[in-house]
Amino acid sequence: MKSLLASLIKLDDVDGVLVSREGKPIFSHLPKVFAPELQEVLYHSFEELHATFAQEGQDEAQELVVLFEQGSLVVKDLNGYQVLLMLKSPTPSPLVSVALNALGLKLERLVSKEKARPSEEEELIPLVLFNELVKSLIKHYGPAAKLIVKKALKQAEATERGLPLANASLFLKALKDEIDDSRLAQVALNKAKEIIRRGRSK
Repeated sequence: MKSLLASLIKLDDVDGVLVSREGKPIFSHLPKVFAPELQEVLYHSFEELHATFAQEGQDEAQELVVLFEQGSLVVKDLNGYQVLLMLKSPTPSPLVSVALNALGLKLERLVSKEKARPSEEEELIPLVLFNELVKSLIKHYGPAAKLIVKKALKQAEATERGLPLANASLFLKALKDEIDDSRLAQVALNKAKEIIRRGRSK
């Protein structure tokens, strides 16, 4: 993305570029007259202006153009990123439009990768730990013990990567439903809770 932005900056009719996302600038190349404080004010002003147009229109505003005697300001929304261009001309030249389209495609790929990537913050309980639970149930259910635990894990949407901690309560409920004997069910639940606590500490 930086190479595309660098190419955009080098174009003759581009005076400056500011890219922001979720309220924070992530790339800035503006004339030296713009101090950091002024850049922040500039960003927030255009963010509010862009949001206002998006709310009032039938469709989300994709581009805003503000014309001046000596040039123009363009605010373009590209896949959740706001790109602000300071131009020496009233409208973007064909080269600027091509560079913006290329940048839009790059940002679209970045957004797609972010959505496809599993959350790194998601805490998982390793499945191997649940072998202890299977062992504790074998003396009561024999080979079926493994199927009981496996079924409960499946209902809690566990994957090969592990059981999501957020689904721990679903697993405990599914496990309880699989065991008819209430006393044995409580023993199994206590064991499962111990495994989950241990899994979190790893």
